[in-house]
Amino acid sequence: MKNKKMTPRIRFKGFTDAWEERKLGEIAIRVRGNDGRMNLPTLTISAGNGWMDQRDRFSQNIAGKEQKNYTLLRQGELSYNHGNSKLAQFGAVFELESYNEALVPRVYHSFSVTAGAQPKFIEQMFTTHRPDRELRKLVSSGARMDGLLNINYDDFMGIKVWLPSVAEQQAIAGLLVKLDNTIALHQRKLDLLKEQKKGYLQKMFPKNGAKVHELRFAGFADDWEERKLSDIADRFDNLRVPITASNRKPGDTPYYGANGIQDYVEGFTHNGEFILVAEDGANDLKNYPVQYVNGKAWVNNHAHVLQGKKTITDNKFLMNAIKNFNIEPFLVGGGRAKLNADVMMKLNILLPTFVEQEKIGSFFKQLDNTIDLHQRKLEKFQELKKWYLQKMFC
Repeated sequence: MKNKKMTPRIRFKGFTDAWEERKLGEIAIRVRGNDGRMNLPTLTISAGNGWMDQRDRFSQNIAGKEQKNYTLLRQGELSYNHGNSKLAQFGAVFELESYNEALVPRVYHSFSVTAGAQPKFIEQMFTTHRPDRELRKLVSSGARMDGLLNINYDDFMGIKVWLPSVAEQQAIAGLLVKLDNTIALHQRKLDLLKEQKKGYLQKMFPKNGAKVHELRFAGFADDWEERKLSDIADRFDNLRVPITASNRKPGDTPYYGANGIQDYVEGFTHNGEFILVAEDGANDLKNYPVQYVNGKAWVNNHAHVLQGKKTITDNKFLMNAIKNFNIEPFLVGGGRAKLNADVMMKLNILLPTFVEQEKIGSFFKQLDNTIDLHQRKLEKFQELKKWYLQKMFC
């Protein structure tokens, strides 16, 4: 029986032949065992980051005695981690690129490809999640074995995939690798900017009871004064309007809750300059959600609404002051952290002159704008890759 054929929606110029349906096992060769060398890098697969040294991911080598049974993987070979995650419900496949050789968990299904396939194309094909349709059939009621989906090697090799010529595989993989490199570059820039902001917050806001900071703008020398939040800001929780998910309509107004922006919806409750502080349910206590808003916004009942008092408190400054405040000791509620309004309003905030507040607030606003710009660029390239993955694969 002849292989089924299909063509993708967009292609590089010069490629017209139909793609052929093949079983993965027809173009793959199993890789297992090792040669006894235990001093090689010991890696693990992260669905979001690909291959990672176990020491980087877990702060130590977690292989233990099992390392003697690990698989020796060489550059250009691939492994399938058949554990599910939020990013990869049916597991993830990655090619080994950054190492000449490495030891990887025996439970991974490791393989090389024949001359009829390109490893990077195979990796990118799994990124599309199209093979999930085949993999889903192999998982009985989501059954798991030692944290892994119960997909054995032979069944994995029996899934059907679509393949073009090697030349077209190389062209597609080359384009996607360039996009991956661009995405990684923008991610590094974004991470660097966030680290810079973190450093400025630590240096420009007094800590450990000090009344002056390590770094400040020229011309300012006065000590900062400790003031209760209730003395320098008003609370407008009456502006909050809860909206159930089923009642939200897509729009261009940010909808704020316990963990920042939830999504964008139609309409707005108020239009002005406010600070939103998570009331309960925040996921990340070390980076407690505090948001500056200037414009239209919906706010649900999981965020407090504050506004600095005129001529006393600059809102942009206050947002960063609260964000830099160690708020964790003031939370109650165990698993679902809650910041009570009365407790929040009694927090002691260090305040400089209004002019210095404006200077600091504007500085961090510009920094936030730059971070947002790089975030949008990153998301643009991520969406572009997603589009190519949808259109260039059968």
